Amino acid sequence: MKSFVCNKELERLEALYQYQILDTPPEEEFDDLAFLATQICNTPIALINLIDANRQWFKAKVGLDVPEMPRNNGFGSICMESGEVLIIPDTLADERFATNPLVTSVEFAVRFYAGVPLLAPGGEAIGTLCIVDRVPHQISVQQVEALQTLSRVVVRQLEKRRDLVELASIKREYKQLQEALQQSESTLGTCKQVERQIHEQAVLLDIVSDAIVVQDLSKKILLWNRNAEELYGWKSEEAIGKQFDEILSTEPLIQHLEIYQTVFKNGFWQGELHTTNKYGKQLIVETRWMLIEDEHSQAQSILTVDTDITQKKQLEKHVLRVQRMESIGTLASGIAHDLNNVLSPILMSVHLLKAKSHDRQINQMLSIIESNAKRGADLVKQVLSFARGIEGDIQGQSATPQHTVLQVKHLILEIWQIISQTFPKSILVYTEIQEELLHVCADSTQLHQVLINLCLNARDAMLTGGTLTISAENIWIDEIYASMHIGARVGAYIVMTVADTGFGISKEILDRIFEPFFTTKELGKGTGLGLSTVMAIIKEHGGFITVSSCVGKGTKFQVYLPAVNQVPSQSLQDREIPTGSGECILVVDDETAIREITKTSLENYNYTAITASDGIEALAIYAQYQEKISAAIVDIMMSKMDGATTIRTLQGINPLLPIIAVSGLATSEQVPIDKTADYTAFLPKPYTTQELLKTLHTVISH
Repeated sequence: MKSFVCNKELERLEALYQYQILDTPPEEEFDDLAFLATQICNTPIALINLIDANRQWFKAKVGLDVPEMPRNNGFGSICMESGEVLIIPDTLADERFATNPLVTSVEFAVRFYAGVPLLAPGGEAIGTLCIVDRVPHQISVQQVEALQTLSRVVVRQLEKRRDLVELASIKREYKQLQEALQQSESTLGTCKQVERQIHEQAVLLDIVSDAIVVQDLSKKILLWNRNAEELYGWKSEEAIGKQFDEILSTEPLIQHLEIYQTVFKNGFWQGELHTTNKYGKQLIVETRWMLIEDEHSQAQSILTVDTDITQKKQLEKHVLRVQRMESIGTLASGIAHDLNNVLSPILMSVHLLKAKSHDRQINQMLSIIESNAKRGADLVKQVLSFARGIEGDIQGQSATPQHTVLQVKHLILEIWQIISQTFPKSILVYTEIQEELLHVCADSTQLHQVLINLCLNARDAMLTGGTLTISAENIWIDEIYASMHIGARVGAYIVMTVADTGFGISKEILDRIFEPFFTTKELGKGTGLGLSTVMAIIKEHGGFITVSSCVGKGTKFQVYLPAVNQVPSQSLQDREIPTGSGECILVVDDETAIREITKTSLENYNYTAITASDGIEALAIYAQYQEKISAAIVDIMMSKMDGATTIRTLQGINPLLPIIAVSGLATSEQVPIDKTADYTAFLPKPYTTQELLKTLHTVISH
């Protein structure tokens, strides 16, 4: 056993030393990756840590000045030797690490550590990518996955760096060969002699990871190294003697001619080419073309060195998608704020008009307006959930106040009605809903988004038509079933199934379909966010999802949600609307329409109201009428003085003042109110008159 461990360590050290990286100066590519890790995980310290027999040496470091430390100090060796992700939320709370020198020392005082091993292509762990904080810290699943992605990028960068070093060595040796040829007493002027010398270097050229090809001036291939075989799929005996254009399908002919002209003119050309291998796979290569001359300085052949950068380009596309989604998130937030401010007075006005109108037809039209305004508000929430991610999943927040007890039967029937009218007629849509279906506690808008996403994917999988079935049934999960499914617990569940008869999903990609930005659709036809959003929503609801598929026969997604024994709460429209007793309410909002309709609605239900257009005016009014004002309704997003500052100032004057914070953009977690106090509340815009009056009655009565 001891010998086995020793051999493993030797293999690991050999894998590390092949990169010739230890004690090299800092490099921007590695520094950028360490900085990106701190930004993703919001920690002050990040390290790219390479571990030899005695020490941990930092190739890149953010927030730490020491260049290295002994191998057994800290947690890097523990993470590397385990070969798995190591997360320590609080070192002092874990007896395994509480006495570690890095924890107890004043200089370091490490309280949080998360490390991902750096795995060489052979599986050997050569170091870690880690983040560190001097206070306890939590890290989400998405952040861990991001660190794992960055660790793979670090290794690919090490591979690329090693290849460049080896290529430089090859060039030096090739130059030495040319000099030796020129000094040789024998005549080496003929092409056959030069070809023989080139082939004598083939073994040397095979040690690099790049594809190396030599072609003569008539484009006939003279040399095709082992890595060219691996990259392009053509064996050496198949390629040598063939025309370069015949083997490699590259850029359009005009550009190809321009490359040759540049090589003959300048002796060198470098750039990126799109090509295909023997099996039709699309490749992107970074290529260098060099003109080889004989001893008389006459051109005789062209040396081509190709590096496969297909994965690198795909990663760059993913990064661009992330940046694009960040921009969309910023834009969507601004649009959502404005739309919610537009929808709020519409919803409250509809209620007032209904109360005053006794015309059945007019009330029917008002109900349509109200229904569509609410749907518009739900669409705003869906846009924000796509652009910003599902609130609560990343930050570990609890279920949002929008979670209510509901019956999924009505949601499925609504989805059925939508897709029956919008999907191609070649797709037949069926529903199968069990009688006496149990209820779930959920956000109806988010479940609507889950089903729509799954149905859209099913539609895209049935281009020539097929059958889409949406079903729901009660199920009891026992201990055996729960042990086989991550996220499952013993108890009653509702399982919603979306099944199609489309082209199915191959086994090779089935495990990746829930990864963010992973998509099999063409560029511009899919972002790869649909199923990752579905997964996030289901996890937030305490459920889990399974998928089964057979190529050519279809795919079945099953969404499991915990069932509840409660009955759906009575809708606000059916409840008696609470009225006031003449209390004076301070309404603070920079939107004139919202101030006026809120004031009118309050007065119609036996309240009085004073309005203010910003926080400064609100504080002046409250200082003057403090004894008269019973509660305040404050918008969070305002100019001059925002709602958060206004609320804190009002609470400084009167800590027990009932306050309702309202916003069309912020969440309850972003509002500076005491979440445990009964006299404070958060109300997201747009809200109905019923919601406003109920919330106001609650905070005042306490």
